[in-house]
Order: sequence, then C-alpha cells, then structure tokens
Amino acid sequence: MERIKIRKIYGLIALGAFLWLLPSVGLGQCNVSIGTTSYPNISTALYFAVPGNVINVSGTCTEIVTVLANKAHITLNGGGTATLTCPSTGCPTGNVTILGQWITINGFNITGGQWGIALSSGANATIDGNTISDHGSGILVAYDSSAVIVNNTIHDNGVNPNLYKGGTVFCGIVVNDNSSALIGFRSPLDTVASPNIIRNNPDGIILRGSANARIVGNTISNNTNNGIKLIRGSQAEISDNLIDGNGQNGIFVSQGSGVSLGNDPTGNTIFDLPNSGTNGDKGLSCSIGGYVDGVLGTLDGLHGALGISRGCFNSVTRRGRAYEED
Repeated sequence: MERIKIRKIYGLIALGAFLWLLPSVGLGQCNVSIGTTSYPNISTALYFAVPGNVINVSGTCTEIVTVLANKAHITLNGGGTATLTCPSTGCPTGNVTILGQWITINGFNITGGQWGIALSSGANATIDGNTISDHGSGILVAYDSSAVIVNNTIHDNGVNPNLYKGGTVFCGIVVNDNSSALIGFRSPLDTVASPNIIRNNPDGIILRGSANARIVGNTISNNTNNGIKLIRGSQAEISDNLIDGNGQNGIFVSQGSGVSLGNDPTGNTIFDLPNSGTNGDKGLSCSIGGYVDGVLGTLDGLHGALGISRGCFNSVTRRGRAYEED
C-alpha cells in the first residue's frame, strides 16, 4: 500500500514538472520562447538563458521578473504587444528588477507594482519601446547602475500613492545613488533623438543622490509637479526637449545640483538645441546652491521663464543674450 502511495506522489510530481515546462497557450495567456523552445513564463526562460539569447514573449504574463546578476547580453522582446503585469494590486515589489549586465527590454506594456522596471547594484540595461504605467515609479535606476531609455511612453505613474510606500519616489523616471542614464538617445553620435513621452506622473524625471543624466529630445508634459527635478548633488545636460504643461516648473534645480542646457540659440544638433514649452510656475527654477548654464531658449512658465534664489549660480542666456532672474 505504501509503495502505491509513493508511486502516486512521484507520478504527481512528474506530472507537475511536465505541466510546468509546457508553454502557456490560448488568447491572453503568457507565451514565452527562446528559439524553438517554449517555457511556461519569463522567469523560467531567464533561468535557462545564456548570453546572446532573445526571449520572445506574447500574450499577458502575470509575474514578477528578476534578471539576476549572473545574466548578461539577454533581450526580453515583447514584440510591441506583450503585457507584463504584477500578480496583485499594490504588490510590494515591481514588475521587473534588473541586476545583470547589457540587458534589453523592448516592446512590453508594463503595468502595476511599486515600479515598472528597476535597475540596481551596478546593473546595465537598455529600455526601449515600452509603455509603462500605473506604478509608484515607472523606471528606477539606482545604486551605481546605468541605463539607456528610449522610445518609451511612461505615463500615469504614482496615481495611487497609498498603495506604494516604503521610500517609493513617485515619478516617471528616477535616477539616484550615483547612477546614470541616457534619456532620449542612444549615443553621442546620434543625429536624431529616440524620444520618450513622459506624461501625467507626479514628476516627469527626478535625479537625486549624485546621479547624472543626459536628457535629449523628449516630450515631458502634463506632470503634476515638475517636468525635470534635480536634488542632492545631481547633474544633467538637458537639450531639445518639449517640457510643457507641467504643474510647477519645467526644470527644478536645488541642493547643490546643476544643469547645462542646450548651448546654441539656433541649434546645430540635438545636443545643442534649447528646450521649449510653458509650465505652471517657472520655466527653470534654481535654489540652494545649485547652478544653471546654457541657453534657456523658449522654455517658459506662467510666473516667468527663470527663477533664481538662495545662492543659485546663474549663467543662463536666452536666445544668446544674458538672462537675469525674473
């Protein structure tokens, strides 16, 4: 009798293992493959993936994905149609956490969770062509990590802050803790931008904690607070963006942070062109030992184009002429 029970248990284990390895099928379900080999979910495919693999995904995958530090040169390809969603509303982690190197995530609709995509602990990734919404923060680049962020639509994050607590920064993109990002282009050799649309978040982009970024060619609009916010000793080069309709400032610089704007009034490249747009308070506001430099262009605010206070060093010009505070 005991032998029969043991055989039944082993049979159930074997059946479970077999079903676990079967691909999900059917409308709306999660379909994952590497080449001709199918997997039940993205996490399993990542376990078996080796450098150079492309993990193709379609349908809707309800899972929390972690790319471990021992993974490198792997692409997660959603094909522009796949959806990745958190298993529960307000789940305590994010949809995707990247710890590996040279990871690419493209073509997903990513919803729910404390963050959409987070890089941590020296990770490196390209985030390309995704729609990221309904999180505490859309993209988080933290703890000595680096990212290229292009062609994404990042919208309506931070809409329910009561669900996401414990230090969450509510914004579209946050770069912090000695991390860096290229936002809107891939290489300094680019002649055209690969723009992100960043809208309807509390803040569009936040840099803090000695972070740095180059922010080029994006549309950063209709965020509740600031379009771009720099605090705690962070730096950014910001050019050729439409920063428009944000509730407070187009760009806010404070706490020893600094901004270099596009530096050519006529603009020969995407890195020279000034920014534009009109915002609810100032076009550019700087305080508490910050610094601002470059050409303000047509960046404006309902209460003035430029606000300088509390020890900010200002060498901004507007259309090639010295520009003083309002």
